[in-house]
Amino acid sequence: LVGSEMCIRDRVRYVNLEHYPDYYSDQDGAMPGHRSMEPEPVNADQLGQHAFTLRRSHQMMHLGGVIGITQVEAALLMAQLPGWWKTAGKLALDYLLDIRWRLFGDRYARRLTCGCAGVARLRLSLIDRDIPLWLRTPMRELITDDSGRVIGVEVEKRGQRLRIQARKAVVLAAGGFEHNQAMREQYLPKPTNHWWSAGSYDNTGDAINEGLRLGAKMHMLHNAWWCNTITVPGEPIPRLSIMEKSYPGSIVVNPAGERFSNESQNYMAYQLETFEKHSEEYPCAPSWQIFDARFRATYFVGPLYNSKFRPDWLLPKSWEEAGFIARADTVRELAARIDVDPDGLENSVQKMNEYARNGKDLDLQRGDSLYDRYYGDPRVEPNPCLAPIDQAPFYAMKVDPGDFGTQGGMVVTEHAQVTREEGGVI
Repeated sequence: LVGSEMCIRDRVRYVNLEHYPDYYSDQDGAMPGHRSMEPEPVNADQLGQHAFTLRRSHQMMHLGGVIGITQVEAALLMAQLPGWWKTAGKLALDYLLDIRWRLFGDRYARRLTCGCAGVARLRLSLIDRDIPLWLRTPMRELITDDSGRVIGVEVEKRGQRLRIQARKAVVLAAGGFEHNQAMREQYLPKPTNHWWSAGSYDNTGDAINEGLRLGAKMHMLHNAWWCNTITVPGEPIPRLSIMEKSYPGSIVVNPAGERFSNESQNYMAYQLETFEKHSEEYPCAPSWQIFDARFRATYFVGPLYNSKFRPDWLLPKSWEEAGFIARADTVRELAARIDVDPDGLENSVQKMNEYARNGKDLDLQRGDSLYDRYYGDPRVEPNPCLAPIDQAPFYAMKVDPGDFGTQGGMVVTEHAQVTREEGGVI
């Protein structure tokens, strides 16, 4: 009890990731785990009818496209590490036996994971307090009085403009601008038409533009949560390429057929190095993930899954026609099919095969850090991030520089007041 009022506990719960290391695990103070967290799974039926207005997590975090998986489960399943069959079987069986939900719910499993679970738990906390939430009601403008004080918002609901007065404050939590191409061109590294975003497609910078109109001070508009993306023909939003390129037995090369960054390092560092090395004279986009038949049979590779679950004859021909994937019996032939320098690609593959035997990547130090090895394969020795690429057929899958959201926004005080560019607060 606080005074005479009872505190209502919220529904937000996070799970500590015991083995997920800090991204820069070689720096002083870095921890091998217990720093990162992810939302604790929650069942969608707790939301009642609100479950059907909840946007589900990215398709890459759904087993079979319908069963939500956690970060820990994804690491186990995609690398097919010991125990993965048991985990996959239990998830599939729970889904199949949940007949009532599939008949009266929707095609997705009842269990919510990842960011979707985090949003669901926030929504449950609103329901507990009987706080209304208006959906499909975009903000059109911040309303100010004659002194410049923000006193409300103008929104559009069902085609009508409504002005809402704020008794205490207007809180902006509207995401970034990753799907506003004009703002990408203005603020992000060039050429932005090569960088593909997997961020929420409603993030178009509306709140940031209103802040700019009112003279708000901005910070980090040039930054994003950088990550390689896999743009699958026919899918509405790109996938993130985090785990696939880290597994032993593949490399990522540029048009010269050369590796340009440590494929197993954290996605932010990888992308920043891509920007640093990319130029008109030495382009690092498009890039290609190169792997062989053994890798394809062992690991899940984006939409290809692996050859046990999705053999080559089940891959859409349109993917190859669109230039998304390629296959060949030799490395040189593969290079020709993806318009990559054949000598460069052969040399890169030969060097990786040598590094795999010796356990040391002399070019990019892949596998040296604890984070590198988190998405490695402990069954592979002497370096869990390095394996040869030597079993035909050979494959290439196009990967693009990208992001899953921009970082920049308004600068605030310790009291969450937005500061003005010329000083003071709004």
